[in-house]
Amino acid sequence: MCADLHLKESEKQYSFPVLHEIIDLCAEKKCEALLFAGDIFDDWGEAKNLYADFRNALKKLPDSCKVYYLPGNHEELRASSISEMKALDFGSNVQLLHEKPFSFIENFSKDAELIAIPFQKDYSEYRNWKVPAKKKTVRILLAHGTVNGVTYTGPGEVKESVFDDHIFSFLQIDFAAMGHIHSPKTIKKGNTVAAYPGSARVCREGEEGKCFVILGNIPTLQPNSVPLITAGEFRVVSVFASPNGELSSDLSEIDVQPNDWIKLDVNGVVEDETVLISSLEKYITELKKKCRQVTENRDNLSVVSGILTHPLAKSFLDAWEKKACEYTNTNDAEVYKNARLQGLIAIKNIMEKKK
Repeated sequence: MCADLHLKESEKQYSFPVLHEIIDLCAEKKCEALLFAGDIFDDWGEAKNLYADFRNALKKLPDSCKVYYLPGNHEELRASSISEMKALDFGSNVQLLHEKPFSFIENFSKDAELIAIPFQKDYSEYRNWKVPAKKKTVRILLAHGTVNGVTYTGPGEVKESVFDDHIFSFLQIDFAAMGHIHSPKTIKKGNTVAAYPGSARVCREGEEGKCFVILGNIPTLQPNSVPLITAGEFRVVSVFASPNGELSSDLSEIDVQPNDWIKLDVNGVVEDETVLISSLEKYITELKKKCRQVTENRDNLSVVSGILTHPLAKSFLDAWEKKACEYTNTNDAEVYKNARLQGLIAIKNIMEKKK
């Protein structure tokens, strides 16, 4: 199962290869079912534009692999109703599970039945839902929402779409395949294993670490997280600026993959930001040749006029330069660069106090 792919036209060249990798994995592992736990499209408009491409990608699956697609909150964005999804032809092998409050698939497999709960702002009425009695050995939940004890990593604060812990025991759920949380997490709720694969690709700044899908075996119900190579990673890379505005970090030392999103955290105390901006633009231009996206953060950069000519700063930098050659190990060199930064920040504070 996978979730939160957020397919969009503007990132089609990146996001669809991730979808193809998921499909190829299903075919290779001879999966009986592929579960999409919501937010496969970034909004209703993207769903309308891309559903045919999505359908064509799924044609690579063997006929024996059924596809269950549960809409999330993003499929509802800019749609008058989630029922509009019914008008889209996802293919004969895809079962759209958009009905609220739930859908029930009794013959999900020989040993398992499936309850599907699409995104809703409030699940508190679950005790009044007319859910059939459990008949199979295993009952699986496919849902899009927040489970207590799991941190939400999307935009804004979540005050809704939170599942009551008792819903799992009340509905007799053995395994919950969950979407909505953009980081992987598996927790136990009573006798229920609730697993989030996290976002299947890097959707937003800050989503660090690898992206995963979950492979599961119905008898054991042990989720196995498999990393997605084509998804790349979001990574923060510290870049040190010298007082003259030149970047002292070596681009060749950064291990970058083609689909990575790199955020440069620019640190330093500089005399003039003009030289730094020019150096940074060249640095970013070269880095963009190696990865998908580059952003920057200059919040930790200070511009202090006169820092290069201040006697204390000059003395400190001369001493620092003399010792720098002793730190050839990469980790030691980074620590030593940070020591220069901390020393310059201390001198900057002294200069500002004297003004």
